[in-house]
Amino acid sequence: MIKIKQRKIAVVVGGANLDIKGYSNNYIRYSSSPGYIEESPGGVGRNIAEDLALLAKDVYLLTVLADDHNGDFLADITAASGVNLDHIKKIAADKIPSGRYLAHLDQSGDLMGAVADMRILAEIDLDYLKSKIELIAGASILILDTNLKLDAVRYLLNFCEDSSIITLIDAVSVEKSLKLRSQLKKIDYLRANLDEAEIIFSIREINETVKTKNLKGRLKKLNEVYAELDISTVVIISLGAKGCYLLAKKEGKLYHKLFAAEKIAREDIVESTGAGDALTAGIAAALMEEMEVEAAIKLGIRAASITIQSKYSSNPELKKLNNH
Repeated sequence: MIKIKQRKIAVVVGGANLDIKGYSNNYIRYSSSPGYIEESPGGVGRNIAEDLALLAKDVYLLTVLADDHNGDFLADITAASGVNLDHIKKIAADKIPSGRYLAHLDQSGDLMGAVADMRILAEIDLDYLKSKIELIAGASILILDTNLKLDAVRYLLNFCEDSSIITLIDAVSVEKSLKLRSQLKKIDYLRANLDEAEIIFSIREINETVKTKNLKGRLKKLNEVYAELDISTVVIISLGAKGCYLLAKKEGKLYHKLFAAEKIAREDIVESTGAGDALTAGIAAALMEEMEVEAAIKLGIRAASITIQSKYSSNPELKKLNNH
């Protein structure tokens, strides 16, 4: 277990955007569907930061917002949750708008498809990150999402490796996770779903279909590939309703374990879009308290379970977990 610094501060670097969610009453492909549309704060990095604040952690968010209505809305809501925004970057609205995420969900709250306009995140560049290095140096854990460009990810991982700062990366998506292939040795903790993990560990390419639908077979292949790599990265794979899968090395030997998801009645599930972010935040919160990774995963699963019972990407009910 990597020791946490005395000052327990989390710094999150990643995306903040407006979530525009369309809920279909009865989804029909290639056709307009009746339903309703809602707007709420989102973005993987922002969601993780808010979840950490709800879990009573001291958290700073490094992101970029435009000086527009959406940017002001995101800043106001995020700051109100307890996230420190003193170090965010603001740019003129006529240059690039604040990030937007357009999602289409079915009547069960499951994601059917989405479009992410995250052009603004290119502004999380090396100059910005270098100007915040003193803040990062004081962190006990740095959490990144893969909305960042590769040079930004590389710079932060190198700095944290040299400074003994724990790193936790959220893979975000299949396409964006590709940039982590070359950085695995420097990552302490990686949270990904199974598709993302297969890309990161070069089991398949983005345009390749899954070779087998059998979960046991896919995990077995992942075990084999992971065991052969000269890395110590702790990998937490989210499997949706099937729970979480842990891959690690103990004394140089492969260690893996499946953690069951919490049982929730189908009618109590509102939507799943913030579940992965809550899982990452719960893991981070536990690591900040120097809990073992198994306990961290259990807290993350609990946080994800609470989140999917709300229409919000960050569920205020997470405060109930503050006695973890």
